[in-house]
Amino acid sequence: MTPTRPTSAPAPLPSAPRPFSWRAELARKGIHLGSAVFPVSWGLGLVDRPRLLALLGAGLAIALILEIGRRRSAAVREAFGRWFGFMLRGHETTRLTGATWILAAMLLAVATFPARAALCALWAGVFGDAAAAIIGRAVAARAAAQGKTWAGSIACALASAVGPLWLAAAAPFEAIVIGLAAAAAERPALALDDNARVALAAGLAAWALGVA
Repeated sequence: MTPTRPTSAPAPLPSAPRPFSWRAELARKGIHLGSAVFPVSWGLGLVDRPRLLALLGAGLAIALILEIGRRRSAAVREAFGRWFGFMLRGHETTRLTGATWILAAMLLAVATFPARAALCALWAGVFGDAAAAIIGRAVAARAAAQGKTWAGSIACALASAVGPLWLAAAAPFEAIVIGLAAAAAERPALALDDNARVALAAGLAAWALGVA
């Protein structure tokens, strides 16, 4: 009888710093900004909370299936890398992607916060983090290569304040505080993804201010 060779597990995903690319960053943020459909459609009354929860839940389920698949299947990992690999940051090759984090944060916000606070959370998660990344890199490229920038933080605060004013009918002072909370959450380098931190910080600030 011919001995069978043991089946080897898929090779671990590599993790390494990647040089900055505007093509990759704009593609990332283009997909990221596509999530604006969730707060805008809800804020304009085009979708209700139960339907939004169902959509976000389905999106998160698909994202998690892909996350598991690219770790356990070489074929899935190869296909994922072919389509999306150029957009991934170094740590996302071995950990959850930003897209998975933002879907999880949005689902948690819609499920737990009052409606207006949840709208603030969703808006900040989409626009606050995107503004921080793009403006920070465009205005202070050298500083952005080392970490967070003040230009990015200011952009995050301003962008995050727009949604509360427009969709949640927040007062200007409330919108400013919500924007500052989002920027403060985005700035530190922590294990929890900044997409999730920005959204949840904005939602908590709105809730605390009574924007509910």
